Amino acid sequence: MDFKGKVKNFLEESKSKILSPNANTSFEEPSIGELLPTEVQIGQRRPELPPSDLEISQLETDPHADQDVLETIHKEYFSEEFDPSAYELTRLAEPSDQASIDLERKLLLKQLTVVSKKVFKLILDGQSDYTAQLDHIISVQMDLLDCLGTCKSSRESLGRAKHQFVNCSLGILAGYRRKQQALSLVENLKIIQTLENTGKRLDSLLAQDKYPETIKLWLECQSVAQNYKHFTAIKQLNVKLQDILVMAEENLDIALAKVCTNFDTHSYSRIQEAYDLLGKTQTAMDQLLMHITSSIHSRSWSLVQVHAAMSSCVNPEELARRPYPELCQTVGQHLFLPCLIDLIKVLWDIMLNYRKIHSWHHTQSIQIHESNEEDANKTNDGDSIVENNETKHSNETDVDRERKREAYDLEVQLKKQYIAKKLDSGLGRIWQEVQTKVRILVHSSNLAQFSIEQFLRFLDTIHTLLQVGKEFCGHDSETLQESLQKQCLAYFQTYHVARLDELKTHLENEGWTLCPVKLSFSPRSLTEFGHMKQSLKSPSKSPSKRSSISSSEAGGSYFVRYWADGNPFDESLREVGCEEDILIFDVAHSDEASSEEEESLGAFNDQQESLESAVNYQGEKVWVAPPPRQGFCLANTSLMVLRQFGRYIHLMKLLHPISSDILLGIKQLFEFYLFSVYKVFSNHQVQSWIGSSTSQSLIEYFDRVEKDVIVKSRQVTETDADGNIVSRDVYSGLVRAPSTSLSILPDLNSTKYKGLLEKIVAVESCVYLYNQILSLLPYIKECLENVVLADEYFSKELSIVNSLRDCVYLSSINNLIGLEPVLAAITKIKWDLKEVRSQHSEYVDVLIQRFTDFRHKLDMLSGTVPIETEVRTHIWKLAFRSAAHLFVEGFSTAKKCTNEGRALMQLDYRQFVLKMEKLTDIRPIPCQDYVTTYIKAFYIPESELEGWVEAHSEYSAAQLTALVNAVAYSNNKARQKLNNIVNDLQSKIRR
Repeated sequence: MDFKGKVKNFLEESKSKILSPNANTSFEEPSIGELLPTEVQIGQRRPELPPSDLEISQLETDPHADQDVLETIHKEYFSEEFDPSAYELTRLAEPSDQASIDLERKLLLKQLTVVSKKVFKLILDGQSDYTAQLDHIISVQMDLLDCLGTCKSSRESLGRAKHQFVNCSLGILAGYRRKQQALSLVENLKIIQTLENTGKRLDSLLAQDKYPETIKLWLECQSVAQNYKHFTAIKQLNVKLQDILVMAEENLDIALAKVCTNFDTHSYSRIQEAYDLLGKTQTAMDQLLMHITSSIHSRSWSLVQVHAAMSSCVNPEELARRPYPELCQTVGQHLFLPCLIDLIKVLWDIMLNYRKIHSWHHTQSIQIHESNEEDANKTNDGDSIVENNETKHSNETDVDRERKREAYDLEVQLKKQYIAKKLDSGLGRIWQEVQTKVRILVHSSNLAQFSIEQFLRFLDTIHTLLQVGKEFCGHDSETLQESLQKQCLAYFQTYHVARLDELKTHLENEGWTLCPVKLSFSPRSLTEFGHMKQSLKSPSKSPSKRSSISSSEAGGSYFVRYWADGNPFDESLREVGCEEDILIFDVAHSDEASSEEEESLGAFNDQQESLESAVNYQGEKVWVAPPPRQGFCLANTSLMVLRQFGRYIHLMKLLHPISSDILLGIKQLFEFYLFSVYKVFSNHQVQSWIGSSTSQSLIEYFDRVEKDVIVKSRQVTETDADGNIVSRDVYSGLVRAPSTSLSILPDLNSTKYKGLLEKIVAVESCVYLYNQILSLLPYIKECLENVVLADEYFSKELSIVNSLRDCVYLSSINNLIGLEPVLAAITKIKWDLKEVRSQHSEYVDVLIQRFTDFRHKLDMLSGTVPIETEVRTHIWKLAFRSAAHLFVEGFSTAKKCTNEGRALMQLDYRQFVLKMEKLTDIRPIPCQDYVTTYIKAFYIPESELEGWVEAHSEYSAAQLTALVNAVAYSNNKARQKLNNIVNDLQSKIRR
């Protein structure tokens, strides 16, 4: 052992000797029994303190010195899990001598002695508290000994009482008890007999479908039987009561299932009352929804099976085994619409009954709320009376009653919320089931085989169903609409191409004669517009109200109108519209023509008879213009196009998802009609000196129409599977261009009006169609999601139609007036006069007479074809435009012209203008500047002529060349320069 180990052992032995000087003697901790004194030890004095304790307590202490010693103790001694021996060994200096070790040992011994004294002092200070607690324990022990003696004495007394009194009294009590048991047995036997009779009464009520009375009586019996369930007879009766309850619930379920197809307020109220007594109102809602769904499936299957059996020769037993989708595929095409109508009627009945159930619960909820408020008011009145009589008792009763009322109200509120939530969610579920059944049937049919009338009837039915569904649950029918969108779009595209081809055939065989419709004619007179009569009366509806238009057209909510009887699908298979009466010269005209038309025709006949006898006061005949014909400028083909507009708008109303495609179809129909009129009549070229009458915008418009609508073919080369290069034709467009052959028309130039009558019918029918499109735009916009599309499609057509008038009318107007001979007469006049003339040229009188004859012909034409004032004015403006070109062309042919000749030109044209102002009501005569500017140009100096030529490109190259040669005839260099300018500008001249 090393030195440090020996020192460690020495320190431990010293510590043990100081702290426990009698360590060799054994010390055992006294038990609890030894601490508590026995009866012999009670009252004896406690022994004196041990000598060691007394010795330590008698040691002299110096508090200040002891405190100094305590402060010298290292802080490590106060930590837990501290080994002082190891700590002191680590503090020994290396090397350590005996003196330092002994000095350190004495210091530690002194610290130990001070600490021990401190501890013993604290123990001695708490000795008095310990003694007091021990005295208290001894006192408690004495009290327990007294209690033990009392218990022993009591038991001995009870034993004596039992022997003397109880045994004698038990006989009396037993006899009384037997008497009470006998009376109770008699009462129980009466109750058992009553319960047995009640069971028979329950069977009778259940057979009479009196469910609330049955449940009430059953609950009373069940409550009584529960109190007497210990009897064997009652146990058997409980089994019977349970059987009756099961039977009652089954009958209730059957009655609830009948409500789905035949709702009756009284019956449903009793059913709900019975379920409420059973506490199963929530279960009843679940059962109701299940029965609704089951009714939809079973009744749909049964109805489709009947139509499938009528459509095929399949064995009925085999049909009965087929699922619903296969049955739908078995229904024949000729029975599809009747089957669809019958199916929707069946589904309508179920939906209507569910709405009645929903309405019943809503009304019931309101009534319960009102009754609760009345009960609360009565309770408050009763509380005030009780408070006046018994204040203290009332406070306690009010609290209990208020709690019960709150608990009841909470229960009723939760039940009401559950029912309302279940019914509201059922609306969407039922409508989804209805959509599914209809969608399966529709997908099983081939819509492409429908005629347009059948297709419109089909869409009317589906549209009505969608409106009913939106009203039923408040949601859009996206499932059914999306499933129909592709089929309906394919049908419309096929139908649209067929209508364009039909229109092409009609246009190729159109004679462009007037279709004699009545003065009262409007699109509403046509069967095809029968679907929108209400909307045409009020076209100001905004697109935002589109969802409510269809239901409001028929007079309000479907469920309100057909709440008691009928359904909105009863008339779905009837023909749309009524008999048309639009033509004047039909069979019924003599009896049914309007008074206004008869007066107009009578006036016309009277005027025609008076023409031959009309003379002036000199005996000369005076021209009397026939009364202008009233009516609309329509051809047979334009009437057909108008009918197609009605069908297309009907499709837009029913097919909102593809309404933009249908609107494009309307646009293409109108454009193809315009294009055909242009192609038929634009090949009548006017005289070259008048220039082209076709504007650049008109050419661009019809080029676009030809690109988008007209069928064109092109060859493409491709490589086949064998690697050979083959070519094939690729077609684009919708319809082939109409034939421009006029074989069906007479030679227009040989007719009385040089083709102007036919052209007016053709062009003004285009104007009429365009105006009708504009009047229908408000209704069309209601069917569109993007209302701007309608304005974009038809914003430029008005200028196109006006340009078409110029293009088509001008050639016939020139031929009808006969300007070529007048031009020949102007070219023969010599303009190199030496003096100013005061008399105009003779050709002016000829031209004025020709315009006078033109007016007479135009008046006669107005009596044959309705010509509006705007059209008549436009025709006159075209005639004056031709006259202006006639004068300029004639003046430009003059090889030599003096100033006197220019004055004669101005005189001639001025005379013509004055006569035309008297002949017509147009002020001022158009195109005057065109003539006067050309005449005045001859007075322009040579230095300014170049700028004038560049600024007036409205004149033809020949006319400008003639002007240059006349002005600069003496200057060859200037004339050559100006002629070059004219040649450069020739490509930019619009004529």
